[in-house]
Amino acid sequence: MAPPAAGLRLVENGLVAAREAGIALDLALIITKHNAHELDAMRALADRYGAGRAEYGTISPTYSGTPEPLAAQAPGFLDKTSVFKGCPAGHTFFHVDPHGLATMCKVGRENPIDLMTEGLDGLLRLPGIADAQMLRTGGCGGCQLSGTCRVCRPLAKAYQEAKAPLNTYCQHGREEAQ
Repeated sequence: MAPPAAGLRLVENGLVAAREAGIALDLALIITKHNAHELDAMRALADRYGAGRAEYGTISPTYSGTPEPLAAQAPGFLDKTSVFKGCPAGHTFFHVDPHGLATMCKVGRENPIDLMTEGLDGLLRLPGIADAQMLRTGGCGGCQLSGTCRVCRPLAKAYQEAKAPLNTYCQHGREEAQ
């Protein structure tokens, strides 16, 4: 594994190459308890290369399905303020894993489309699959707060399956946190 300074040089080389090629840059700054103290430096890096940026402090159990990633969250950076207003996942973008399985996003991975067997035409089914995954079902069906929910249904399901504390993803958890 490359030392941190070498890794940063590689990232910066990539940013320079992208900028010189005229590629619009938009960086995702992932804030954890391990790097929150570097947030100003991360912002400065994006600014230095003329990149747009989005900051994310909420970490979910998306890949492992267990609550361990939640321990990396940085207190004070969890976004519980914005109401989920929909997502174009499966309509304007999608996720493909290394095995050629396409899903609506990295979180909503139900009903994958096998691009190796179906080809690109299989992607035409993706919007319908995405719409079905966004329905408030399971532990969220009939919720009185669903109109002001802060997470998409696939993400809520990932938290539920990881048996994450309710206060990490749901407004009903406010009582739990007090």
